[in-house]
Amino acid sequence: MLEFIRPLQSILQIKPVNTTDLVWRLHCRVTVSLLLLASLLLTARQYFGNPIDCVTGSGMVSSSTMNDFCWVMGTYISRDPNFVLESTDLVKINAKIGHIPENERSYQKYYQWVVFILALQACMFSLPNFLWKAWEGGRLQTLCEGLTTPIVPEDWKLPRKKKLIAYLVLECPQLYKTYLVRYCFCMVLNFCNVLLNIFLVNVFFSGFWTNYHPAVKALLSFDFPSWSRYNSQVFPKLAKCDFHFVGPSGSKQNRDALCLLPLNVVNEKIFAFIWVWFLLLTLVSSLNLIYWLIVLCSKNFRLWLLTSQLQPMRTTVVIRALQGQGIGKWFLVHQLCRNLNPIVCRELVTGMSKGNNNGRKTYHTPKGGEPDFYTDPEGLDEVDV
Repeated sequence: MLEFIRPLQSILQIKPVNTTDLVWRLHCRVTVSLLLLASLLLTARQYFGNPIDCVTGSGMVSSSTMNDFCWVMGTYISRDPNFVLESTDLVKINAKIGHIPENERSYQKYYQWVVFILALQACMFSLPNFLWKAWEGGRLQTLCEGLTTPIVPEDWKLPRKKKLIAYLVLECPQLYKTYLVRYCFCMVLNFCNVLLNIFLVNVFFSGFWTNYHPAVKALLSFDFPSWSRYNSQVFPKLAKCDFHFVGPSGSKQNRDALCLLPLNVVNEKIFAFIWVWFLLLTLVSSLNLIYWLIVLCSKNFRLWLLTSQLQPMRTTVVIRALQGQGIGKWFLVHQLCRNLNPIVCRELVTGMSKGNNNGRKTYHTPKGGEPDFYTDPEGLDEVDV
């Protein structure tokens, strides 16, 4: 079973620098991994056997031909969920095996496409993250290079500090506003992705979310007879198949078969989990959108978020650091503080504060210490001691 996990190792690997939040990673990493794992499991015939196995009577149609025909053309079950098959000498199989009129038949052809649908869903959930990586361009990774360790590295000296603070103070605020807008766009796209996938599965299974609700409800309440009854309407384990062909004398003949669908035992568990997971993901994503709406609308809340990451730094220092920089610069500093060493973050924000406050690039050398850095847009090569 370990061979199924190896292709997902790169997705699940913990990264030292994260440009996204937890809810985003639930979309682009956890959900994608779950969908790919489900897709791989459904292709594992060594664990679950053949996808279809049909029982036929004696005749000229071989079992392999019947299996291929029923797999390609589809099987069918009764639309009536209220039929009862009770007998003392038969096991209840939750399938109507008698004659089913044409107008009462529900054909099952989806199982050929389940693997591809799961792979398509994984690609859809990967799209927002792919766009964000292309737009972000590794900027945060470059800024945080070597500064994420608990101990401040040796190379965190004046030259690098000077360059990083100058970059944060002098860079055009409009560029970082675009940086934030793109992040918010991908975040909204994540939310829309969940809704679109719910709609896709609902269409693919002809009303999946409506039909599957009582089945999942029965499963959560440990009512396994009801779970089996409701679930068999969406993922039947036994179904019928008719093979029409022409006999030796030219007469039309029909070969009736009862087909076992082993993969539906796996499908029902996979989609029961997906049903619950997508609903939870929709709820969490909705709350996350509300949170970010508050962040974008409330300057005080943004200030509190950043100050709480820079404790014990005073609020006035943070206010001076962000003065005239715009919401885009706040977002970049917020991203840096989530990843950098706390000591480095406080030094960066202090340097931004002094640069914005003094309006010139100035060095002040304390006794026995290394010069502090102040930034000025005009005169990057001048030093006042």
